[in-house]
Amino acid sequence: MPMSASRSARRAAAVTLAASSLLFAAACGGSDSKSDKAADKDTAKSSAPSASAPGAAGGTVSEAQLKAALLTTKDVPAGWKVDPEGGSTMGKADKTECQKFLDIVQSEPAPLGAAARQTVNFEDGGQQVFGFDGDKAAGYLKGFDASLAQCASFGVEVDGQKYPATLKPLTLDKAGDEAHGYQLVLDLTQVKMAFDNYVVRKGAALSTFSTKSKTPGGAAGAEFKTITATVAKKLDQAVKG
Repeated sequence: MPMSASRSARRAAAVTLAASSLLFAAACGGSDSKSDKAADKDTAKSSAPSASAPGAAGGTVSEAQLKAALLTTKDVPAGWKVDPEGGSTMGKADKTECQKFLDIVQSEPAPLGAAARQTVNFEDGGQQVFGFDGDKAAGYLKGFDASLAQCASFGVEVDGQKYPATLKPLTLDKAGDEAHGYQLVLDLTQVKMAFDNYVVRKGAALSTFSTKSKTPGGAAGAEFKTITATVAKKLDQAVKG
């Protein structure tokens, strides 16, 4: 039996809310703090019990380093507040090579192959920092630009329904060992939602940041560029120790 218009509208609204809350609160495990001040003091939780994740070239990425790479309210625009609520999985891409562009935004550590993860969530964006074993961080991003081109258009299954999605690269400053930016647009029938995403690698660590795009279909906004520059700087400083 065809879905009724009212049910379809409710489903679209639910998916819209889920996607919005997800990408603004990257993944489960944000701060439990109830104030910005407290959040800055204890801004994230670990998703793995290990003390450190082995890094490239015989080094290590410790939990302390992952935490040090996280943004605080001092690093983001005025008015941004920590959001203690976590997110959930967003959906499954219909092309295997496109799934990483969803996982980078909202994944649990296992799909990325990370040994440890730290997160911080704001009402306007979310960040994750991953520590990988050996050279797995570089391996995970291998062929990133080629995959991005292959995923210019694909489908995302959410709650049993399939929705069209598009990806486009965002031009950002070079950083770390490598850095990439892309805009994800989800067409949820009743509304289109666009999100700007960033991932930067330094050795065995990856840092990601996602926020709702203020320039859908356009270039990355000045605010996004400023935040991603800070994300890259904090990761570089944290890994160098």
